[in-house]
Amino acid sequence: MPERFQILAYAARMFQLTAVLSNVAIRMLWRRFRGRPTGGPDLVREAFEKLSGSFIKFGQILSLQIDTIPREYCDALLSLLDRVPQFPSEQVKQAFVEHFKAPAEDLYAEFDYRAIASASIGQVHRARLKDGTAVAVKVQRPGIQRVFERDNLLLRIGVRVIFFFHIRSFYFMRDPVRELSTWTGDELDYRREASYAKLLGDNAVHTPSERIPRVYWQLTSQRVLTMDFLEGPSVASYLRMVENNDVETLNGLRARGFVPSVFSSNVISNFLSDAFRFGVFHADLHPANLLILPNNVVGYVDFGIVATLTPEARRKQIELTLAYASGNADAIYESFLSICMVSPGADLAGMRTRIEELCANWYEEPALAGRVRFRVTVTKTMMDLLSICQNYGVLVDREMIKYIRSTILADGLVSRLAPGVDLALILRNVVEDYLAEEAKHKIFSRGGALSMLADLSVWLQTGPAGMLHAISLLDRRQLRIRAGVTHRPDQSSGLRMRAVAAASIWGLGVLTFTATGFPPSNQWQFPAILAGVFLALWTLWLLRLLQRLSFK
Repeated sequence: MPERFQILAYAARMFQLTAVLSNVAIRMLWRRFRGRPTGGPDLVREAFEKLSGSFIKFGQILSLQIDTIPREYCDALLSLLDRVPQFPSEQVKQAFVEHFKAPAEDLYAEFDYRAIASASIGQVHRARLKDGTAVAVKVQRPGIQRVFERDNLLLRIGVRVIFFFHIRSFYFMRDPVRELSTWTGDELDYRREASYAKLLGDNAVHTPSERIPRVYWQLTSQRVLTMDFLEGPSVASYLRMVENNDVETLNGLRARGFVPSVFSSNVISNFLSDAFRFGVFHADLHPANLLILPNNVVGYVDFGIVATLTPEARRKQIELTLAYASGNADAIYESFLSICMVSPGADLAGMRTRIEELCANWYEEPALAGRVRFRVTVTKTMMDLLSICQNYGVLVDREMIKYIRSTILADGLVSRLAPGVDLALILRNVVEDYLAEEAKHKIFSRGGALSMLADLSVWLQTGPAGMLHAISLLDRRQLRIRAGVTHRPDQSSGLRMRAVAAASIWGLGVLTFTATGFPPSNQWQFPAILAGVFLALWTLWLLRLLQRLSFK
């Protein structure tokens, strides 16, 4: 495009942006002047929809800023409708010829040029591979890269103006604009979205409740993305069915095994499992991006917003999740403070007191069997905590915001799909399962096994006698702890007590070994072999001890 036309395009976009924002401001002021509700969130959402293009994505990014933007505005921006007319089939053909040197009909057994969904960035077509596999093909709208670059420049100029004139109430715009610039550089290349889908799919291989569509790399490029077509209604469609009382379709879903409470539990479990186990999770759990598949399997689409957590961040989020699932106010304060940055004037004592006050309203009293139940939604608790941050001078780490927002989105789904689900119980179970699996992995890893083997060799030389001698002394009330003194075990006394202790340990080992089950002989792994060798050696040592005892 000639430079003169580029300047005109920038000027036209600036004029459109100014006109739309001025219209919103005038309407809000007029409503306030007349004493009516301003309807600010809806007006802002309509403005972003009129601007379309990159402003749809920018609005979605802003909807994640729940720590700086009022909740009603975040919710309005989350429901942005990105619907524009589909672009002509000639331009679709051009995209395939440009990237694959062939039209779509030569690459697929079937290709429908009528889009089943169209948005400002691209549109989706149904197709069938030559082996008969049904696929969804996303084709990017021509020229969208230039549109995003132009809008990014205008937004960056706007941020500079905000800081130049010290308009502090809009300082929060800086981080979202930076994030949009990063997104433009990465995510407009469909190969990046495909790589995220591949990563999430690999992580979900052993999660039966999670389905990530497979990417077909030979038919994927910068502007074309080919993935499995997941057959099932979205959660957004289901909610519309309920609203419209579409009994026939709802009965069909139930016939396929759909149970709202189970499906909701799977959404939460999948999200937390991906975040804690792998540190990578789908961060846009919008109802339109979740599909209801048979047997309550959750299907995922649109991988444009995927978040990552470092191991340190994952540990902190696990602690926070356990804290508010247990209802312990002190634990909530400590774990939440660990994901925040404390400003010099922060009132931490006031923050702790306020959290204790709020906990009395968050949970049912009394707890049943030591387990608490939420009186309010997790969304309410998280929004209260974020409000506390603003009021007491602490800032939530930016890495945590997407996780918190995803938690709120998942909680919103649960409250609409299955209001009676005990979310605290789901959160606790998922975290406890993760911690148990992590501990098992560490114990039975090769490194853990080698460490155990080294300890076992030392133990077989000195451990049993030393430990049992200590037990014997303790039983006779002759145990003394002396710094710097090595006490040689007495091999001739306390033999009976040593035998009892050894038999107890042997019984515990046998019980543990049998409780975990005996794998077939052709499936024994190194940790199981090591455990068996240890038990066998301990059995021989115990028999020798009993033999000596019988001659006393």
